[in-house]
Amino acid sequence: MPHLASALFLSAIAWAVFFGWLRHRSWLRHRDSGFAPGTQGLSLVGSVGAFLLVLTATLCFFAPASLPSVATEAVPPPAKLSAVMERGSNLRAVGAGAYGHERFSGFVAALNGISEPERVQAGVTLKTPSLSIAFRDVGLDPRYQPAINVLAKACTDFYGVFPEYRKARYASGIASGTFAIPQHIRTTFLRCAGSIEAALRVLDAVKSPHAVPRMTINQFRQASAGIRDLAAGMIDGYGYDYDMVGQRFGLGFENAIIWVQHHHQ
Repeated sequence: MPHLASALFLSAIAWAVFFGWLRHRSWLRHRDSGFAPGTQGLSLVGSVGAFLLVLTATLCFFAPASLPSVATEAVPPPAKLSAVMERGSNLRAVGAGAYGHERFSGFVAALNGISEPERVQAGVTLKTPSLSIAFRDVGLDPRYQPAINVLAKACTDFYGVFPEYRKARYASGIASGTFAIPQHIRTTFLRCAGSIEAALRVLDAVKSPHAVPRMTINQFRQASAGIRDLAAGMIDGYGYDYDMVGQRFGLGFENAIIWVQHHHQ
């Protein structure tokens, strides 16, 4: 669709130039004649050009965003690339510390081959690499790496501005309803949501012999919707709204890595 819109846009420009040239020639031909130049043909040309311009604008407005280019190494890693399980701690704390939300506990468990998350012994060292590298290292098909990189970058970008978002939200004094979210945070949130949606279109087009990761897609789709609500300044009054975004991110990546480990089934 973006390529079609670009082609139509260039066609509309060419048509406009041609129309202008015809108008100019018509004016030169009739400037000394005392007669008005014929306009029926020119009106048709102009109408076609106007139609192309309107059609192009419509396609550009509704065309889905293309997948951003994000290198695997460009996704910021956690502060520490590994975590030692402390006595009295658990995978929820490790997931929150490394990736932003305790719902990443399942992702950490799957990444480290832990089948019983509640029975991890103290002193065990757990891998906590960047999200994109984690998927590369567990055998993600290279065809899907760009989409996973985009999802990973959207997650880290979201949590990159999240502390500032919470500060502005609570400083507004609004407990429920909407508040004036700072523009740069809104822009970041909308970019994250758009990136997620672009990545999901790639995953939704997975072909046999691989299976479309429906559970992953559903979780990230809900994360995107939640982020768009936050970008609009919406407040549910309980803090459950932004918590749900974190949950969806965590469950989305957990389901995705399990999909990869099961040979993309």
